[in-house]
Parts: sequence; structure tokens; C-alpha cells
Amino acid sequence: MGSGSEQNSRRGCGFWIVRALLAIVVLIVGVLALGYGYEALAESNDSRAYPPPGQLFDVGGYRLHISCMGEGSPTVILDALQPGTVSNWVWIQPEIARSTRVCAYDRAGLGWSDVGPEPRDAQQNTRELETLLQNAGIEGPYVLVGHSLGGLYARVFAGQHPDEVQGMVLIDSSHPDGWQREGIPEGVGMNKDQLAMGPIAARFGMLRVMSFFPIDADLPAQQQAELKAFYATPKFAEISRQVDLAFPSILAQGREVTTLGDIPLVVVTRGDVDAAAVESHALARELQIELSQLSSNSDYRVVYGATHTSLVNNPDHAQPVITAIHDVLESIRSGTSLTID
Repeated sequence: MGSGSEQNSRRGCGFWIVRALLAIVVLIVGVLALGYGYEALAESNDSRAYPPPGQLFDVGGYRLHISCMGEGSPTVILDALQPGTVSNWVWIQPEIARSTRVCAYDRAGLGWSDVGPEPRDAQQNTRELETLLQNAGIEGPYVLVGHSLGGLYARVFAGQHPDEVQGMVLIDSSHPDGWQREGIPEGVGMNKDQLAMGPIAARFGMLRVMSFFPIDADLPAQQQAELKAFYATPKFAEISRQVDLAFPSILAQGREVTTLGDIPLVVVTRGDVDAAAVESHALARELQIELSQLSSNSDYRVVYGATHTSLVNNPDHAQPVITAIHDVLESIRSGTSLTID
């Protein structure tokens, strides 16, 4: 009798353990299903609340987004930082549109553009931009304006299209040797494990809870909301992962462009007002000066008190960038060298 009682007891424990494990599995599946549905509904609501400000054009089975305003030549092309969108150019684009045509676009996987094929390197981006400009009917010549990694993409595009690119403005642009010389890992600056898990987590709405990427309060409320909606999506997580994987190739392709000839080039960079910070950022300043040496007709300008992002996102710090673009346009139109401040 005692032995049978113990056996029943063991069977009873096993029964309840199985029941508990099943309950946990059902709970997890339910939470995931709820998160998946929540993400799908949120994305649907965001797509209605924040329609693309520009137009979408097919570039080979997927679409890229470009938003243009103004009239005149040359056309200014705005290429944002990673992971920026056309929303980041809200202070700069309308001012440039007063004197020429200016187009901001979203690289594949950013903003309103579809995710494109891998690898997401600079050569792939150049091919896509070529096709986008052609299909959108945006003819050259061009002035390229690149912020951060967008500056490196602009460098590669200009190297392949020297007859179409007449000028350039680099805004705290990425230097292809910067990561190595500063002794930091090459990549988008995010944890590798988080990048790998990000697309999965995003599909279940987790990025909307985590606020994975900060929104710059210097932007208007509309643009803040647009960026917040994008940074919560699986697309944001996926393009971040893809660009990080392609980073060594992106830098190598940037190194291949060693000169821009004598086109007007202005390098605008942030500058610290604190003496200790100025000393610690001496290498960063050196790298930006080297970028200005890509052209024999160039100028190097420092915006003191600005940060890497505020050069575009802050209305006051963006003013020197606007001036730099106008100076490049004037140099092209007048056929004279840049006016040095």
C-alpha cells in the first residue's frame, strides 16, 4: 500500500509540473501573439498618420522615397546620417529651396523607403541613388550634401560620377579611417547582440516599449513623431543590422575615392567650447580637415557648441550648414573659388 501511494504521489507531481509548463507556454504564446498584433496595428496607424512627404519610385522591385522642393540648377541632394530620414532636413531643405531645387531622400530601409537587397554597402547605395534620380526625372548637375555616414556615401557617389557632381558639403562626415584611428569597433555603434535580436524583438512590438533610439527634441513635433514611428519598426532594426554587417565594405569603398578634383567643397564640423574637450577631440578635428583636402577648392568650418546631430537637427546650428550650401552654389554659378570665412 505504501509503495502504491508513493507512485500515485509521483504521478500527481508530474501531472502538475506538465500542467504548469503548458500554462507557461500558452502564456508566452499569448503574449507574443498580442505583441505581434499590437505591432501590426501600430504600424498601420502610423502609416495613416505619417504619409510620405515625397514620392516613391521603383528602383528594381522595391521603392525609394524622395522629397523635392524648389526650382533651379544645380540640384542639391541631401543624404542623412544613419539612421536618419528626410525628416531630419526640416530646417535646411526649405531654406535651400529658395534658391534652387533640393531633394532629400531615404536610403533603402530608412524612413519611407523599402528595404533593399544586401549587402547594404556604398556601391549598392550608389546604384540605387542613380536609378532613383533617373526614374524620378531629376537630372544633374548635382550638389551632394552628406551628414555623417551620408557624407561617406556622397563621397563614393561623387567618385563614380565626377561629370555630374559639381559641388559637395560634408557635415561632420564619416572618415573611412576614423574608426581604426580612434581605436573603436567598426559599425553603427550598437551592441552586436542587440542588432541580431532587434528585428525579431521589433516584430512583437518591443521597440515601441524600449524607445531604442533617441529622438532629437530640437526637431519640430511633426518630425519627432515621424522619426519615433520609424524607430519602432522592424524595418529600422533590420536596416541597422544590415548596415552594420556591411560596414567594413562601406569604409573600404570610401577609401577608394582619394580626390574630388577642384569642385567646391565645404566641410562643416562641430566644435567644443570646453578646452579639455577640444584637446580630447583633436583627432576628430584632424580627420575632418583631411576630408576638406579631398578638393583643391575647399573650406573647413567649425560650428562651436554644436553636436554631431545638432548641425542638422537644431535650427541655430543648421544655419552655418545652410550658408555652406549657398556658398557652394554661388561658387559653381559664378565660376569662382569658395569665399573663405
